[in-house]
Amino acid sequence: MRHFLFIGLIGFLTAFAGFFPAGIFSAAARKRGKRPLGAMLGFTAGLLIAFICFEILPDSLERWGLYKGIFAMLAGVVLSAWLEGGMGDMGRLEKAGALLSLGVMIHNIPEGMALGSVLNISLAAGISLSAMIAIHCFPEALAIMLPLRQAGASNGRIFLLSAAMAVPMALGAFFGGIASTLSPMFVDACLCFSGGVMLYISCGEILPESKDVWRGRLSAVGAMVGFAGGVWLTAKL
Repeated sequence: MRHFLFIGLIGFLTAFAGFFPAGIFSAAARKRGKRPLGAMLGFTAGLLIAFICFEILPDSLERWGLYKGIFAMLAGVVLSAWLEGGMGDMGRLEKAGALLSLGVMIHNIPEGMALGSVLNISLAAGISLSAMIAIHCFPEALAIMLPLRQAGASNGRIFLLSAAMAVPMALGAFFGGIASTLSPMFVDACLCFSGGVMLYISCGEILPESKDVWRGRLSAVGAMVGFAGGVWLTAKL
């Protein structure tokens, strides 16, 4: 059991290593003006869209099937729209941060299971995979924490969220290590569903907010740069 608890701890530290720096960056971004803020919001939206389209969805759609994957994505979109409608007077950025937190947490469970399975087979291979996961956790967390920070969330809340969002990765790694075999249907369904949630929020909340914050061209340029950066990172990881 200690072995599997250790695997779960690595899963937690993996996610936290990506989430915590994003929290620091988001706290610093609070002090910036509207022009760079609009650009940063556009950048995070573009980066997240690239990760969804080129990292999260392709393999899942190929393994699980196009139509089932699209159905799971649409389920994520519908749930996001329904939850958004029930959030009442919350601001757009608060809604974006809350819903993206849900999507990323769902996404982290199967990702953690994959990590735990690899760690149980080979520690060296697991640590290598852990480093790659930590790198791509950063833009996911940034897309959550930057909107929440701009909506007025305190530094303490941001850093507490960094730790809370790492828990699903730890649980996934723990149970993935015990099982050492994954259910492709469960993993791919979670990935497609969470991809739909994150895509809805990126396109429906963060991108429009970036234009509301700064109506110049810089927010659109930031989105394009973020998308290009996400494509580059996906190709290199």
